[in-house]
Amino acid sequence: MSFLLILPTTRPCILVYAAATPAAIERTWMRLGMTVDAMGNIPVKNIVRTFASGKTEKMVYQCLEDMSLPSGKGDSLDKEAFTFEKFFHLYLTICPRTDIDELYTSITKGEHVSLAQLVKFMNEKQRDPSLNEILYPLYDEKRCMEIITAHEPQQENIDNKRFSKDGLLAYLMSDENAPVFLDRLDIYQDMDQPLSHYYINSSHNTYLSGRQFGGKSTAEMYRQTLLAGCR
Repeated sequence: MSFLLILPTTRPCILVYAAATPAAIERTWMRLGMTVDAMGNIPVKNIVRTFASGKTEKMVYQCLEDMSLPSGKGDSLDKEAFTFEKFFHLYLTICPRTDIDELYTSITKGEHVSLAQLVKFMNEKQRDPSLNEILYPLYDEKRCMEIITAHEPQQENIDNKRFSKDGLLAYLMSDENAPVFLDRLDIYQDMDQPLSHYYINSSHNTYLSGRQFGGKSTAEMYRQTLLAGCR
């Protein structure tokens, strides 16, 4: 019997915050908390090393300085003071998503997304039109209000039935907006056989070790992807 092993593709999804989930970002923050020095503080160089892939170190140091955080190469941060909220803000500063800004302005020209605007956005942009409307009903005000209540950080906005940009961002990054049905991620087939017993369905880029054009192909990239936990 053959099974299907699905590996992640590199195709962007405009309306899904594909960079990382909050859970993945929080795990990174927790790992940083384990890399303390003898004084129990987090060395700045460890934070820079976390973000430097694809970003210049100078940019990371500058973002730390802009947030009034220790930013010298020999500095360190108090572990207790470096909360997840600060780390998340640093993450968004270093890795901004201009497409989310463009999306927000396409929904509303004001400072907030009204309940009516959210209903329209969810039905016209987020909802898969091929879904059965009986099994997967259209979004209404009640359902959209539940989304606002769950993801909007400001109580004032919840009371006024509106979404801030931070609230919309939180929703786009949540499991509720996952690009696949989460129950279908559960492993339900026999996955204990040798790899050669399975068909592999992956993107073209998975097996590349370098650039998309001109990069070498190697089976080692599949091994690295599997070791990273992708299935």
